[in-house]
Amino acid sequence: MSRALLFSLPLASGLLAILSLPSFDLGFLAWVGLAPLLFGLRQRGLLAGAALGCLFGYAFGAGTFYWLNAIPDVSAARFVLLVAAFSLYYLVFGLLYALASRSLGSWIILGGPILWVALEYARGNFSFLALPWNFLAHSQYRSLPVIQIADLTGVYGISFVLLMANQLASQLPDLLVGRRWRWRAQGLALALVLVATLLYGWYRLADAPEAAAHLRVALVQANVTARSKMSRTEQMAHLAAYDRLTQGVAKEKPDLIVWPSSSLPAPLSFWTMRLYVSDVAHRAGARLLVGGAGGDKFAPAREGYLPYSNSEFLISPSGALEAQYNKVHLTPFNEHVPLQGIVRWPRWITTLERSFVPGDGYTLFQISQARFGAPICFENAFADLFRRFVLNGANFMVSVTNEGAFGASSGPHQTLAMNVFRAVENRVAIARSATTGVSAFIDSRGEIVARVQDASGKDLFVPGVLVWDVPLSSKTTFYTLYGDVFAQAVGGAALVILLLSVRASRRGRAESRQPETLARSPEALRP
Repeated sequence: MSRALLFSLPLASGLLAILSLPSFDLGFLAWVGLAPLLFGLRQRGLLAGAALGCLFGYAFGAGTFYWLNAIPDVSAARFVLLVAAFSLYYLVFGLLYALASRSLGSWIILGGPILWVALEYARGNFSFLALPWNFLAHSQYRSLPVIQIADLTGVYGISFVLLMANQLASQLPDLLVGRRWRWRAQGLALALVLVATLLYGWYRLADAPEAAAHLRVALVQANVTARSKMSRTEQMAHLAAYDRLTQGVAKEKPDLIVWPSSSLPAPLSFWTMRLYVSDVAHRAGARLLVGGAGGDKFAPAREGYLPYSNSEFLISPSGALEAQYNKVHLTPFNEHVPLQGIVRWPRWITTLERSFVPGDGYTLFQISQARFGAPICFENAFADLFRRFVLNGANFMVSVTNEGAFGASSGPHQTLAMNVFRAVENRVAIARSATTGVSAFIDSRGEIVARVQDASGKDLFVPGVLVWDVPLSSKTTFYTLYGDVFAQAVGGAALVILLLSVRASRRGRAESRQPETLARSPEALRP
């Protein structure tokens, strides 16, 4: 195979993987899109495998995260660096896959998915470099029968099934050149896994019981974004946009009205903000969940003051502050300075001088029988963080986010897809409120019940409200109880594969040298 053709394979897989994800939503491509990459990784040595994996990762990262360039703080240099760091995960995958494919034989039908899922798990949990965004499984967020296994395996189980399909597809060209492999056994393995996945999915979809209790929730998408140093006039105009929609939807008698993250143009601790929000809640006659900084987080440090980066506040109909959740997982380089005091980051990476203060608990808000958590923005990407609210007793969840900086791009639809998996993993309904979209309700099966949109179907940068009687969950899933044990077990299996592959590679090199050694040995020439 020519070098040009070989290096076109990861680019083709990168393009197909991009198209499979939101907002292109060609999810069927995820079943075969990685086949060119996997085929290419088996054609040359380890260095070539690493290079092909890195090339795929860069193309995939640049194509799926292109919208980051719309964010003012993300310079071209930061974007290039981020995508380069992202591609390193796939460089490692290419290297390990090329090594394992030499020794696993037909077992590669399981080995390939194991290595892929292990690297996805690493990508989602690697300290401040963790980025659990745009996993291959996210392409299936609209395929309800396929994604129901997430309540057992998390999102990683769906990625595993997809990689098995891609692995089998990648070996079909071998038949054309007469290479033999146990395709019947591999095909049977894929068929068994796929049938089991679908049967479980159909069972879960048919078994979804009607909830005994509900909470009437209203979402407000005002299509306005707060920024620092707004004038008093601008702040009042900003709040008025939320107030108008809130009073309008209050006529439908919701128990809870949700404004998105960063909906307040100034800290709630400022008396003007507190007075205004209290008055809105009082006139609406409903509890109001609003988002913003708990205090002036950019103010100089002072005794007894905690500059929380982001918070959610539950305001009672009387205007009193009932409860407050402070964001636990801060966004690296934006709210948190990684390795502070050890590494001095250049200003083109971050302009933060110090980290803000993270919250210290997974606060639950309560309204009658309803108990809910409200993870903020980037927190919704982290499945383990999200499940902790449910493990603590939440029977539905509110997801609040501010994604106006993403522009009219795939970004908000990608985060919506992640919320679908959070719903299935924990079997809870989700009320998702976003500043500029996409605001939506998701049921416990992962179905997007409704979203805020205009008459033409546009769901980004449009104002609107949405009301739904959110069902309250009464079940606890395996995933909620035990988290990512599937991915962790797969990670252990990947380590075993690596050790066996290294051992087999060393044995092969030793055996290839043995005839040459014997031929040169004087004893070998004696009769």
